Amino acid sequence: MGIGQELSVVNVSKYYGSFLALDNVSLRCESGQFVSILGSSGSGKTTLLKVIAGFERCSDGKIFINGKDVASVPCNKRNIGMLFQNYALFPHLTVAQNIAYPLKIRNLSKREIGERVERMVSLIKLDGLADRLPSQLSGGQQQRVALGRAIVYNPPLLLLDEPLGALDKNLRHEMQFEIRRLTTKLGITTLSVTHDQEEAFSMSDRICIVSGGKIQQFGTPEEIYEHPQNRFTAQFMGTTNIIPLNGAVYAYKNGVCYITGRSPIGNAPFTLECAQSEARKDERDLVFALRPESVHLVLDDESHENCFEAKITESVYLGQFVRARALAGSLELNVTLDVNDYRALDLTKNVRFRFAPRETAVLYN
Repeated sequence: MGIGQELSVVNVSKYYGSFLALDNVSLRCESGQFVSILGSSGSGKTTLLKVIAGFERCSDGKIFINGKDVASVPCNKRNIGMLFQNYALFPHLTVAQNIAYPLKIRNLSKREIGERVERMVSLIKLDGLADRLPSQLSGGQQQRVALGRAIVYNPPLLLLDEPLGALDKNLRHEMQFEIRRLTTKLGITTLSVTHDQEEAFSMSDRICIVSGGKIQQFGTPEEIYEHPQNRFTAQFMGTTNIIPLNGAVYAYKNGVCYITGRSPIGNAPFTLECAQSEARKDERDLVFALRPESVHLVLDDESHENCFEAKITESVYLGQFVRARALAGSLELNVTLDVNDYRALDLTKNVRFRFAPRETAVLYN
């Protein structure tokens, strides 16, 4: 069993004067889960992390760690591990001394400190570097030291504030796997603030999308990407197409709702799928999200469901695939094409595309 404990944020709000930075936020992180808080600048994600850490007091609401309300507990009494973007290492202390620092202030014996530091140095793969100063380490090594210091005392919760922002792209990818490996091995409940969507997808069990101080959606990476609950999430999580559907007619079978209507991308009726519980049968005009990779070329003369014609207007070669723009009716769509299929096209003519009803996300707001 891991050392992580459950975190529950219940109806938390935070005011700075008259400005509402967090608006009735609630989320639950299960023991050992890795959760990313994802949002743009000014979304409220960092304020949420500060409130959980105790650096800021919430104006309203409760914060539970393993069932205990810590909303009024000072930050130094919450026993939370913290990893900052700038690492905040002590420059005059060695790797071993930096890692040992939180153990010393907890008055552990020299023997236990030595044993824990030795295990941690090995765990973060810095064997042979325990006596080096931070200035003698690379950026990635410094981050490992900071991570080791944050978790050496077995905190029930680890908070990461843009942990990979100071690293170059290749090292950032390497450290994504390292942080995930360590937190999974130890079973630490981890909450990471980031603006990097790829980082959130590669590291997280669940993702919390924040905008305007509110949670827009909280779910698994698959749920967030494939089934966005609103227009903001659909557009925020990568490139997507937002397409109107008018005169919607609803039909139900085996818990699935089939929605048929007209769209400006073509003349024939189009059909969407969603869970019956999510359908709003009184809404006749709606929009749906369609990811570029879900727009498929039609390479035969057969009839297909949700088929339409479009003129490719722009394209960018990206190795194995081509990212293109295609004018379909009155809308310009983003599409992703296999490079070999793209090369075989006659770009002077319209191209046939299709999409499956289940590959869409119906949006009502």
